[in-house]
Amino acid sequence: MYIWKKLKKLIELNMKKFTLLLLAMPFFAQSQTYLRCGSELVNRHYQNTDNSFLEKQQQIFERAKQWADANQRSISQSEEVLQIPVVVHVIYENYEENLSDVVIKSQIDVLNEDYGRTNSDTTETRAVFDTIAGKAKFQFYLATVDPDGNPSSGITRTSTDKTTFMSQSELDNGELLESMKKPSSGGVSAWPTDEYMNIWVCDISFDGQLALLGYATPPNNLPNWNGGITTDSQYDGVVVHYSVFGRDAAPDVGGGQIVNFLGRVATHETGHYFGLRHVWGDGPCGHEDGIDDTPDAINSGMNQCNHNANTCADSPYDFPDMVENFMDYSAPSCQNMFTKGQVDFMYSVIVNNRTDLPDTTGGSNPNSIANNQYNMAGLSLYPNPAKDRLTIDVSNLQEITDLQIMDVTGKVVWKQTYLLSNNNDYIGVSTKEFSRGIYFLNVASKNLTISRKIILN
Repeated sequence: MYIWKKLKKLIELNMKKFTLLLLAMPFFAQSQTYLRCGSELVNRHYQNTDNSFLEKQQQIFERAKQWADANQRSISQSEEVLQIPVVVHVIYENYEENLSDVVIKSQIDVLNEDYGRTNSDTTETRAVFDTIAGKAKFQFYLATVDPDGNPSSGITRTSTDKTTFMSQSELDNGELLESMKKPSSGGVSAWPTDEYMNIWVCDISFDGQLALLGYATPPNNLPNWNGGITTDSQYDGVVVHYSVFGRDAAPDVGGGQIVNFLGRVATHETGHYFGLRHVWGDGPCGHEDGIDDTPDAINSGMNQCNHNANTCADSPYDFPDMVENFMDYSAPSCQNMFTKGQVDFMYSVIVNNRTDLPDTTGGSNPNSIANNQYNMAGLSLYPNPAKDRLTIDVSNLQEITDLQIMDVTGKVVWKQTYLLSNNNDYIGVSTKEFSRGIYFLNVASKNLTISRKIILN
């Protein structure tokens, strides 16, 4: 019962606009009225304090670190892209909360950009950190198949009569902010958490005010979290307040101040989902996050972008505070990187702790860019996404009759009639004159017709 009492007390204090300095600090300064992230607080509920358990988990953590260190070179040089299937559970009580597919897909795009370091603001990373910035070879995609094997958009929508999933009654009943994951309390159950990354998007305001932006459950038993954590697998995943979900999520944070969170609440919480802690270690100097290349800091960035901050001494080189890091509470517009150490750690967590989650073949992902090439049933396209030119590899198909590219309205924008008897053909298509957007390639051969999605950017 400790956690819900503590969370209740923190929220009540925050509603009175006190500065909270215990674990989950406010995203903004004293004038703001909400907690940036509740991951540490919520997951303390699952803490196991048995000494033998902690010792065992420390051994697991050390093995994970050793694995990451030993495989650092192979991780960085590997061309394998880990495909992460995502299901987004939208739970809504009104129209505003029922986010559109466009908003949801924009959030998936942000995750891919931020984790793959293709975000446009990488140029803002300071030189002192640029050499240790990491590029995670993950690709998030909305699941195309549900747990029963049926085609899916990767989005579920559930109407609820709950005004918020962070009400006084939830706190009084010790719900621990998990009620959105239970049909009995107006929520929706997770899809198998070992096969899908579940994200619940709903209202977690408190007394009608923005109180908590999001939280996540880390993988079971990672001791870089205080005390070690054992979570209930049916609740495993990420929760994000609906108004900060998506690339252009810009709610009124209080006093008429509009802030665009740029989709980075989900980026931050997904880092927790993969085992990362806040870069300042949720404590004063000396409290570490367990990652070697994140510098120490006395507390969070407090929604600032202070490049002059250096609140703790590091050795052998004294780095400034890393306000660029997605796992800080610095301003969303200031965040633009994970470190190589964080990337390696997340990779080790995925392949060792979330072993059934990634689809390394990309077989279920309609937009797989593993090796910058899409290949299924003998047909491959590259690059995809493309810019000025697209290459269609039909070397493994025989007796093709025709190929055509259509836009989203069904209009044929390119067509070629073919009869191939050899096994070594590559067809080049100039896309310079095409409008940017989504197209579909249809290839008809003797025994089958194959359709592929093309993205031009």
